[in-house]
Amino acid sequence: MKALPAHQRETVHLFYHKGYTAAEIGAMLGRQEATVRSDLRRGRARLKEILKEVYDFEEGV
Repeated sequence: MKALPAHQRETVHLFYHKGYTAAEIGAMLGRQEATVRSDLRRGRARLKEILKEVYDFEEGV
């Protein structure tokens, strides 16, 4: 998680660890819901890349 930019890390944390919706996160952080969803999508993609690098993970296995 520390490898993510701060805005993505914060969004991913609030969504997955605290259970807030994208709309709730947007209201809390003063961002558009669409921006929050984009941050979530990019954050998940980056975390997936990191896991592949660290664990030599192959998709579909």
